[in-house]
Amino acid sequence: GGEEHRQYLQRFGLLTRPQIELPESGAPLTPVRWTELATITTSFGHGIAVTPLQVASAVSTIVNGGFKVEPTFLRHNEPRLGERVISAETSATMRGLLRLVVMEGTGRKADVAGYPVMGKTGTAEKPMNGGYSRTKLITSFISAFPANDPRYAMIVMFDEPKATKETYGYATAGWNAAPVTARVISRVAPLLGIKPATKPQESDVLREAKLVSYRTTSGQ
Repeated sequence: GGEEHRQYLQRFGLLTRPQIELPESGAPLTPVRWTELATITTSFGHGIAVTPLQVASAVSTIVNGGFKVEPTFLRHNEPRLGERVISAETSATMRGLLRLVVMEGTGRKADVAGYPVMGKTGTAEKPMNGGYSRTKLITSFISAFPANDPRYAMIVMFDEPKATKETYGYATAGWNAAPVTARVISRVAPLLGIKPATKPQESDVLREAKLVSYRTTSGQ
């Protein structure tokens, strides 16, 4: 129901201001009353707005085994982990699904040779004048890498991206945020000390997520 949905989002830290070291942290925009309509619209991203930091923190929680990540700007030897939000099995399944997005879905242009990326595209109508624009977009790609042992999460966003000849007239996230993600990861991964994989890691990630049978039965 609606209350369970609201509490679930709250456990990911998406409904309150992030507790970080800077006073200028942004507060999310959430429904005043969590009605049945609010439950429906927030399920696909309308009627709610959160910060990029909250998105990165939530996705980190999803892929790290299910423990809530507490965002911070200070360096720690160990990650700041909170309560368990989802099970380890659900986290493994999500890692596999997010990897499939990059292998075969809308995020194919985010893939980087030697550094298996997982993530999700996001293409949203831009909020304007109390509603949503039909012509202007906000696009994003939230990623984590390497998929077989996720250590870093990153979000790339574009405000009103333009379609070009090179994108075949498309302005959606798979054509702008995803390829930028790939270019950034290809440059920063070596600087972060991540060694490139010497062999494809897809089978390990999908096997852990129990998605190998899905790809076989679906003809992949």
